[in-house]
Amino acid sequence: MTILTLGCILLPVSGIGADKEPLKADGKTNVMPVRWDQTFLRLIPSPDKGKLERGEILCEIKKVGSDTVLAQTVGLIKAKAEDCYKVVLNYNQYITLMPCTVESKVIRSFPLEGEYAGAEAVDFWTRIRVFGFNTRYLLRIAHLPEPNKHRFRSFWTLVGHPDQLPSCLDNEKKTCRNDLAVNLGSHQFEPFPGNSNYTLHTYTLTVSGKSWLQQMAFHLGGTKSMEDVILAIRSVLEK
Repeated sequence: MTILTLGCILLPVSGIGADKEPLKADGKTNVMPVRWDQTFLRLIPSPDKGKLERGEILCEIKKVGSDTVLAQTVGLIKAKAEDCYKVVLNYNQYITLMPCTVESKVIRSFPLEGEYAGAEAVDFWTRIRVFGFNTRYLLRIAHLPEPNKHRFRSFWTLVGHPDQLPSCLDNEKKTCRNDLAVNLGSHQFEPFPGNSNYTLHTYTLTVSGKSWLQQMAFHLGGTKSMEDVILAIRSVLEK
């Protein structure tokens, strides 16, 4: 999950400021510290239907601080929303499916407590590699399926201090760590207007790196990676 900065327009993003720690989940609790509306923002409020039907992936990217960027891609997938959702829930396949992913695993699965009580969630460890740079992070991902509306959503934030969690070890049996200061994101799958057998996929991501080298890797390779997520889902479902 990487990202490219193209614009220089500042946007106020709820919950993102100098003190980013409150955005992070506590690995010892089952609470989601952020809301859906902090991860899903309408950067592309009126997607061009004609472009989507031609297979184009729409992308909008904004700076929201000196080291933080917010991006959104919107694409059409010729499959039902529930099937698209199942692809992103298949965490065991991320290494072969999701772009740049070289290591990933579910640390634990559990129902949320608090505001989203009962919603299924996972703490998910990932390492990606972009232009030779490794980026590691532990995410808390919450699932918000709404089958009656044929809409399926998931959203995530970092889990703070993964090095303090004995269960979080990487493939080399070393303690996990976060290389990002902020990683907020969401997937939304909903019926495409005019054809309920097709899906409108909106992918939103807010990222803040910890080092300028890491940020440079995001800047150079990020936009293609976000688009490749939609292409990866298409490759599974559009036979």
